[in-house]
Amino acid sequence: MSVLKIQYVAVSLLCALTLTRWLLLSEVPQDTGDGLAHFFIAQSVWTNPLALLNHWGKPLFTLLAAPWAYFGYTVFILFNVLVYLSTLWVGYLISKKLAFKSQLILLFPLGLLTSMDYTANILGGMTEVLFGFLVLFSGLLLLQKRWTWFAILISLAPFARSEGQILLPLAILVLAYHRQWKALPFLLFGFLVYAVIGYFNLGDFWWYFTQNPYRGAEEIYGSGSWTHYFDYWYVHLGLFGLLLLLASLPIFLVDLIRRKNYKNRTLLILYFGAIYFGILLTHAYLWANGKNGALGLTRLAIHGWPGILLACLIALESGFQRIKFQTLFIGFGLAASLWFTVDYPWIGEEPFPRKAQADESAVVQAADYVKHYLGDNTENQVYYYHPLVAYQLGVNLHDTTGVYRQKKFNPFQKTYENLKQGDLIVLDSHFAHRDMGFPKESIPLFEELMIFTPLNQYVHVQSEPAQVRILRVNKKMRLAEDVFRKNSLFEDEVAISRTALYTNLAGAHAKDFSSDFVKFRATLNAETKPNSMLFFVVQNAQTGESLTFELGQNNTWDFTLSFTNNDSYKIFIHNPNGVETKFTAKMTYSPR
Repeated sequence: MSVLKIQYVAVSLLCALTLTRWLLLSEVPQDTGDGLAHFFIAQSVWTNPLALLNHWGKPLFTLLAAPWAYFGYTVFILFNVLVYLSTLWVGYLISKKLAFKSQLILLFPLGLLTSMDYTANILGGMTEVLFGFLVLFSGLLLLQKRWTWFAILISLAPFARSEGQILLPLAILVLAYHRQWKALPFLLFGFLVYAVIGYFNLGDFWWYFTQNPYRGAEEIYGSGSWTHYFDYWYVHLGLFGLLLLLASLPIFLVDLIRRKNYKNRTLLILYFGAIYFGILLTHAYLWANGKNGALGLTRLAIHGWPGILLACLIALESGFQRIKFQTLFIGFGLAASLWFTVDYPWIGEEPFPRKAQADESAVVQAADYVKHYLGDNTENQVYYYHPLVAYQLGVNLHDTTGVYRQKKFNPFQKTYENLKQGDLIVLDSHFAHRDMGFPKESIPLFEELMIFTPLNQYVHVQSEPAQVRILRVNKKMRLAEDVFRKNSLFEDEVAISRTALYTNLAGAHAKDFSSDFVKFRATLNAETKPNSMLFFVVQNAQTGESLTFELGQNNTWDFTLSFTNNDSYKIFIHNPNGVETKFTAKMTYSPR
């Protein structure tokens, strides 16, 4: 065994041990959303083999990860660590095939981990890591001119990640360039295998297209800027990756212009570059136009990360022989990559090992509360959506036979009618309204047992404070047939004067109003952030009793209240501290 190989293995194992240490020291799973969902899908294969065809779960990933998921979450993550090690080994084989004369390949293991998103995907049990391995492996097969296996591997890529579809036209160009016409039909291998399996098990030969889980997701996730992925380069590319990219690009272009005899190297650099930038630009387009529910996740930019990093090292290696003090240069690179892995530049807090965020702590507390509250009761069900609830309770997300079940409330009224008296609902602000389909308007129809609110709140995609509600089904509470029909009470701009102690809202625009409705909602949007406290007050005009809510020093406030009688009410802003501001006030109600 050569010295370089020993060094490479040592660095690789050190990186793997570091990942394992971070895994074991984490307070919660690295990815408490999609990562846990992938784990539960892979684990459920042993009780429901059809999970192998779960489109969202990525069938190829599920197939390979299922044996590991059987032994629990930690072992499941170790599968991704093994995929990472396999990626490193393929990278080494490529460097050997290209006859690297320097030790630059030693930068590859640590270099990969300098991308925070890539490291988080390994520890989160995400599918992008397997896809990155397939990209690199396809590059090795390309170098070895094993065209049939190259085509078969590319054909399976769409079943590891949907981005694999982008590889198919590129593979056609590669095979056509090398005149490997006989290998072209094998690009259909993966689709045909899964299509036949789908036909006999799902009754749909075209299930890969007809059961696309991202269709219509743009209505949920929205859109963003064309430059989004470039603005957040430090999360998915990292400073180390950016420096390598900037250093290698001019060397590659000079060698290309001079037409140096680096045919294999040039081909591989162009291949990996096309994949990396092709996927990056595709996601930039999808996010800018609100298509396929990308949500602007920066991790979507790392699919070609192993390939582009190795491409940078290949380009650098070709001009490396002209650099003096090579060992010193590589030592500096190792030190820099190690530093960027321990302390990721521009990342606000230390990402590894994973610490529980405020809203995740609330979910954990809520799950523990439900487990204690329910005790030995097996008569009632507990419905939830957040994968972290299932993880904390020690159940599988896809278990439909136990007490704890993931549920979607769509359509709500029909689902509500099937609930039993005493059933519990764990309603988290992250998933409840967007993914669970639980309308905010229906919350007053349930008995509220407990609210878990983090000490340090922050706003979610749904623009509401992070919190977890435990709701209990009480059939005595009225369900209005038109509970979702919103009627505007008023919408107008309201000026708060520093000299006015009280500013009447409803009375000024709609007189005193009767509570002959199920739900009342007020939304206030301030032009400027007040520097002192304001109070939102709802007062019963008959009894004089009032509800007071501290608005605090915020720009936006959102309240939902319910009333049980036909009294009249006044709504006003109490301004004891002499605040002066303007805001748009909108009030809606749902009649009985």
